[in-house]
Amino acid sequence: MRKPMKKSNTRIRKNNFEERFSAMVAEYNKAKNLLDTMSEGTPEYAKQKKVCDRLFANAEKFINAK
Repeated sequence: MRKPMKKSNTRIRKNNFEERFSAMVAEYNKAKNLLDTMSEGTPEYAKQKKVCDRLFANAEKFINAK
């Protein structure tokens, strides 16, 4: 009987990368939509803008680290 074939590690890493990145993008889009509904100049707007900037920077670092 043949031994079962192992899955390629690069395929597993690629899938994991895509899943993590899509989750990051979804989280950023959710925060950005919330930011767009707020009025500019309020303390809540500034706080949400910081959150959006941080999420964008994290996604950018994640892409550049690959």
